[in-house]
Amino acid sequence: MLHLTQFSFAFNVYNILENITFSISKGEYLSVLGPNGAGKSTLLKCLMRVHEQGRAQGGARIKGRSLASYDQRALAAVIAYVPQAGGWVPPFTVEELLRLSRYPYVSTFGAFRKADTEAVKKALYLTGMEAFAARRMTTLSGGERQKAFLAAALAQETEIMLLDEPASFLDPKHTVELNKLVRWLNHEHGMTIITVTHDLNHPLSMGGYALVLREGRQLFFGSTQELQQQGVLEEAFGHRFIYLRHPQTGKPVLLAEE
Repeated sequence: MLHLTQFSFAFNVYNILENITFSISKGEYLSVLGPNGAGKSTLLKCLMRVHEQGRAQGGARIKGRSLASYDQRALAAVIAYVPQAGGWVPPFTVEELLRLSRYPYVSTFGAFRKADTEAVKKALYLTGMEAFAARRMTTLSGGERQKAFLAAALAQETEIMLLDEPASFLDPKHTVELNKLVRWLNHEHGMTIITVTHDLNHPLSMGGYALVLREGRQLFFGSTQELQQQGVLEEAFGHRFIYLRHPQTGKPVLLAEE
């Protein structure tokens, strides 16, 4: 589904990413970790080709096809994006936001088709946002807003979803709700998901694979089980961690040593 080979990205004289190499298949989950300034969000923006003014080198293929060969509309039919919580809020209602997400399938002056309407309705239903359809995004709480962005990405009907620290400003309740929904999309809907996160327990809870970056370089790519065994997080963050077991789920829980 996604394959990077010695992928690098520079802006002016600054190297932001250097020699990133990994592959994930359809339906897999990848957590991208690393300290501030590691290049995590830049990686997502490169995959969406937002950073075309920079200089990219190396290989990047999506569904066996070169990333550079996609025009923006075709790319939007394959990859959807959920922004960071707490960022810019669009001046639309929730339903308008979802309708705009259908642009890969609607021509500039084309009418909204039945399939487009059904995709919007389905996304509102699956995310529990039906009652918020007529609400403006500016009137929603942080958790409601993130669910609206997730609904828009779902209405886009892509095979890959990119999430850039989606729970960074959310309270525990909304974080759990968001993670449950993302897990369902991955496990039941078969969506390939890449999440940038500062929560080091997130990959341990979600499973799948982890990519660890530091200063734009790749320190680790592998399963989340391997991540716990190789001291990678200690190297990435320059800090020691304690691994425990959750008393109810039995899953590993990471704590930073004081």
